[in-house]
Amino acid sequence: MKKIRLLISMACIGVSTLIATAHDFTATIDGQKIYFNITSKARQTAEVTYKGSIADVRIPETEGILEIPAKVKHGKVVYSVTKIGPKAFSGATELTGVILPSSVKEIGDFAFEGCTALSKVIFPSGDVKMGQGTFFKCSALKDLSFGSDWETLNLAPYRWSDSLHIVNIPAKVEKVMNLKSIASLREVNVDANNAKFSAYKGALYNKDYTILYGVPRSYKGTLKIKEGTTDITQGALIDCPDITLIDIPASLQVLSFRETSRMSDLEEIVFRGETPLTTAYNNGQACFLLQVANPSVKINVPKDAKKEYAKQLVVTPGEYTESAQTGSIPYMVEAASLPQAKNIKGLKNFNDYD
Repeated sequence: MKKIRLLISMACIGVSTLIATAHDFTATIDGQKIYFNITSKARQTAEVTYKGSIADVRIPETEGILEIPAKVKHGKVVYSVTKIGPKAFSGATELTGVILPSSVKEIGDFAFEGCTALSKVIFPSGDVKMGQGTFFKCSALKDLSFGSDWETLNLAPYRWSDSLHIVNIPAKVEKVMNLKSIASLREVNVDANNAKFSAYKGALYNKDYTILYGVPRSYKGTLKIKEGTTDITQGALIDCPDITLIDIPASLQVLSFRETSRMSDLEEIVFRGETPLTTAYNNGQACFLLQVANPSVKINVPKDAKKEYAKQLVVTPGEYTESAQTGSIPYMVEAASLPQAKNIKGLKNFNDYD
């Protein structure tokens, strides 16, 4: 029994020791103390961590712009810094910028949560794995610099920012995720050497501009869709309340009726095509339906096509789908969100919109 009690006591001492401190060593970089954990002695790797214990994380004293070192020496060993650990800089309200080295491959859960003054992050050259809530409540983020070798860009980790208005997509990015997650985003730019994506007037397209992938949620004013665009992907225009006018080229073939449903400031839609688009389906039948937040929206079309647009415009509320396929989700469209044929105006030309 005494032996068992001794083992339990030793185990408790061990746990207490682990809880007492979260770091293995510290290093002072440009006058600022950074805490590190050794993640692998064999590979000589370390992660940046927090001061204190997991039960009592101390607010970091870090301030200003901090450049994380690629390597750090402890004793006689030089460690590569490969990760920013969970909660490493949680609550560092004086931290304004972070420069991450190319050695960092991962940022842990809530690593920068509550860094309310953090406005600039320079990421390493290659992709970085992000944990949950990495930049939780980082409302001041406005300048993100992604490395030239990034291939996947997920914008969800930055959704708490109120200040992020522009995102620049590097040349090697092949996948962009969660463009709509950032409510403050106004503009997307794409490196000219990117083989998959392009940008036109702040919106994201495929390389040859035939597909419009997404429009930032805080896009303002006139949205002019590039001539030659044939498809607008479902959800590309959704949740853009500040758009006041949409200019749709004659080349467009695919558009969902739901795209304009939440544009509270929308005043005009310009259709340059001679034939109304199929935007919805009712019991499998194709139809020209526009669901809008403002039913008095003006609809401008070619003069010779005005009668056909007025004839085909759906003004009857009911259930409609975005696809003719069996099993497509039906959406209820109310009368209050349907513009009327009287809203349609025929134009001799579109000079005022060019």
